[in-house]
Amino acid sequence: MKSWVLAFRTLARRPSYWITSLIVLALGIGATAALFSVVNSVLLQPLPYPGANLLALVLELNPARHENLIAPGRLVNWNQANQSFTAVAGEYAESETDTSGREPVRLAGERVSPGFFQVYGMAAALGRTFNQNEQRFNGPGAAVISYGLWTRRYQRKPDVLRQALVLGGQRYAIVGVMPADFGADEVGIDVWLPAQTPPALLQAREARFYTGIGRLRPGVTLAEAQADLDRVETQLGRQYPATDKGWAAQVTSLKDAEVGSSRAALWAVFGAVVLLLLLAVANLAGLTLAQMQNREQELAMRSALGASRGQLLGGVMREMGLLAAAGAIASGLLAWAGVHAIAGLAPGTLPRMNALQFSVWGWLFAVAISALAAVGFGLLPAWAVTRGQLTSSIGNGGRATGGRRRAQRVLVSAQLALTVLLLAGAGLLLRSYSNLQHVRAGFSTKNAFTFHVSAAWNEDRGPLGNMQMQLLTKLRALPGVVAAGYTNFLPASNATLQYAMQIEGLNGPSKDGSFAVGERSVSPGYFAALQVPIVAGRGCPAQQPFPDKPVGTKALVNRSFVDTYLHGQSPIGRNFRILAEGPNAPWSQIVGVVGDVRENSLAVAPTPFLYGCVPAGGWPDPEYVVRTAAGPGGTMQAIRRVVDQVAPGRAVFGLQRLNTVMAATLAQPRLDSFGLGLFAGFALLLAAVGLYSLISLLVTARRRELAIRLALGARPEQAARLVLASTARLVAWGAGGGILLTWALSRLLAALLFGVQAMDGVSIGGAVVLVAAIALAATLVPALRAAQTDPASPLRQ
Repeated sequence: MKSWVLAFRTLARRPSYWITSLIVLALGIGATAALFSVVNSVLLQPLPYPGANLLALVLELNPARHENLIAPGRLVNWNQANQSFTAVAGEYAESETDTSGREPVRLAGERVSPGFFQVYGMAAALGRTFNQNEQRFNGPGAAVISYGLWTRRYQRKPDVLRQALVLGGQRYAIVGVMPADFGADEVGIDVWLPAQTPPALLQAREARFYTGIGRLRPGVTLAEAQADLDRVETQLGRQYPATDKGWAAQVTSLKDAEVGSSRAALWAVFGAVVLLLLLAVANLAGLTLAQMQNREQELAMRSALGASRGQLLGGVMREMGLLAAAGAIASGLLAWAGVHAIAGLAPGTLPRMNALQFSVWGWLFAVAISALAAVGFGLLPAWAVTRGQLTSSIGNGGRATGGRRRAQRVLVSAQLALTVLLLAGAGLLLRSYSNLQHVRAGFSTKNAFTFHVSAAWNEDRGPLGNMQMQLLTKLRALPGVVAAGYTNFLPASNATLQYAMQIEGLNGPSKDGSFAVGERSVSPGYFAALQVPIVAGRGCPAQQPFPDKPVGTKALVNRSFVDTYLHGQSPIGRNFRILAEGPNAPWSQIVGVVGDVRENSLAVAPTPFLYGCVPAGGWPDPEYVVRTAAGPGGTMQAIRRVVDQVAPGRAVFGLQRLNTVMAATLAQPRLDSFGLGLFAGFALLLAAVGLYSLISLLVTARRRELAIRLALGARPEQAARLVLASTARLVAWGAGGGILLTWALSRLLAALLFGVQAMDGVSIGGAVVLVAAIALAATLVPALRAAQTDPASPLRQ
């Protein structure tokens, strides 16, 4: 016990060393453990379902090989004919309004096909899931609610199974509550309802609205399942040539589909954190080497007083152990706080945010690495110091050997190289984020608002369409409102439906002569609300009520469609139809051309798009857009009042400024640039500490040399220049190494960038200049100390 107390006292006598080392350990280990927790939760951990590796996302591919949803009848065909899945179920999102309470409440819902919960392999935490009777057409209304809704609204009371929801005027008995981790990939789902598909809809093979989730049979690979469904699709193409010919299936791991584009960004940020840990280790190594050099005389004195080599090494190891333990505790607290801060980000910033938790294993790994560094870089110098005649160190003043100086210079140069890499990467991502913020999106968000009015797909479209037309009329009559309309999906939402369209009299680039287009359904007034210019023809005509039978409609195309496919020909007045609607679908007509809008995302250039003028009620719960002449004022309250007048009992949700919605689409690049910038800042701090420690050590070690130079007539500024020259050499080596590392990783960085090259001279040059400036600042104090050296004092020693 006394030996540990002695080790503690020894550390306490060197506060600058142990405080700096503690900060280095806490930053390096804490950041690594926090980001490992994110990577582990999002990328490494399996989905929280039994046999999660067997779950697959299943979609259709149209003849142009664009993703499409699945028709209910085709889902039945797949389940009957495939040999690779135990079952394939379908789901589609639907906003519901619950009127069982005093006020209407919006619930985020999903309609699901038979076998949905069985595919996931999950039973209800309370009650049960749907039975066969509840899933048939016109069956009794039943609802399974989420654990979150059960907690918020029913305080987890078991009598929830005696409660009911009233959705669209129909009573849905609550039959079950799903576990807390069910639907972890689907942020905010409150209730699941049976689809209860009508028999007529099962025959409508062009009605595609299901997202498919399949469970593979044990031993079946994704590639085998893909080949099996391709076989089934080929058979269906021969059986139903008008609607199925040329279509294919797409089978993807559900885990990979959920992680999506976040994978590359997360690994990039985690790689930056690992570099930060390496910086911390290198910094700790430099600090410890410096301390061991400064303690040579102390260790020599102890040896002269009778301490054995084992006792000296044991004392050093106990000091390192105390330091490592303190660093582990501090880093654990920092990592825990960091994980909770990341979990508090806006939903949707990262996939599976509600599954995020602190990983003890990641923290233990980082602690082990740093402890080995602390012990190793304490043991090796101590071993070297105690190997020879320690008493000789009493007379040589503790001057460092050239080998140890070289080791310290290599460590600092490595720190500077890693810092240049991190700063260059952060600069590239920041420039990319800035480019995304200033990209020409093709529409204006200023003074524009967006919102939803809850409606269900199984509602009567006639009354629903009348409600939509009345709502638009009253919104346009509000003081200050200059335009109002709606669409099925907002721009830059990456929620694009892809179709193949046939234009009468024109032959498209696809094998069947069709044109591949993205699709948006819009109402009159929508383009004016977004200030999207109509460059030729006219906009949507006055909206018509929902028709009793399919009729041709009007549509517009964008400039990219004209430039890509028509090469100067005018599309106005040409008839077209969507192939997925079948050969008997009525012809529609192109009446105008609009300016290009970045519909997929702000990072994707405009592609050919078709804007169909949807009849009232054609899309039950669209995104309404309202533009005012001036600032917001009381616009939001006025919108709510109008909805309450026109559609009492319906919930208004998602009411916010359009620029807020667009800012949310940049959440991932903003997180990437902020994260890498934060870690680059930490790296710069660590590099500055390491450089200051090394230069201070070199000045101390060269005091006699500097004193002799000054005694022989050297000026003080010449002594300072010697120190600055040492720093300049280290910065040069570090900058060169950092540029090479950036070049080596340029392909990985390129996947995350927009509008900037991975080897951008401004970003890399800025990183080098910043590192050089910080290095100069860290060297000023030692350089001034060198210039003020008393020539007589070291010579007397």
